[in-house]
Amino acid sequence: MNDLFKNRKALYAGVAVAAICIAVALVLVSVLGSGGKKKASTTNLPGVAATAALFAGIPQRLNELGNPKASVTMVEFADLQCPFCHDYTIEVLPTIVQKYVRTGKVKLIFTGMHFVGADSEKGLRAVLAAGLQGKLWNALDLLYKSQGQENSGWVTDALLKSVGASIPGLDGAKMLADMSSAKVDNGLTSSDQEASKAGVNSTPTFFAGPTGGTLQHMDVTALTPAAFEPTLDSLLQ
Repeated sequence: MNDLFKNRKALYAGVAVAAICIAVALVLVSVLGSGGKKKASTTNLPGVAATAALFAGIPQRLNELGNPKASVTMVEFADLQCPFCHDYTIEVLPTIVQKYVRTGKVKLIFTGMHFVGADSEKGLRAVLAAGLQGKLWNALDLLYKSQGQENSGWVTDALLKSVGASIPGLDGAKMLADMSSAKVDNGLTSSDQEASKAGVNSTPTFFAGPTGGTLQHMDVTALTPAAFEPTLDSLLQ
């Protein structure tokens, strides 16, 4: 009888241990599974690491990028759906940031426009909302890298959530909530006024000049770094 009792006790103990192991395994599967899904929602965006590296450590204030005391300011008027604005962001902006902005010589100002369609405004609202947290340029870069066909509905809530989750230091939920805020509304109005004042009716359009002085329209003949460097270099002399 004692042997039978001991055998049953050992059996129950073994069952209990097995149950605990199964429970732990299920928890691990759940945690790793959810982690995998979360990682997939961020890493499926193109160029996430490159975007983070490009802007890391550079001051951002709303729609400005770079040293506030930089001697030269360059302004870009752009629409999130403009394919040429996309080309500038991919082909030219990294060189300008590395050569002029990161060195403290030039600061950039983004003035968003939204005349192409609904995706233009939705995307602009997202980047302005990110700008409230000092991350406008990161969001802008990632959206251009994910740009879809004009007015195809490509600026989805899922895309914006992925953008928000892919930017270090950004509260993605707050970005989405702030898209409909009064501050973002004011940002759109201000951008529209700046574009009207400058007589801008196409994108991308660029102005540059001494910080605090009069900015002149840049006659850019190509969307290559070489087309921008002569003007910026002459302003820095």
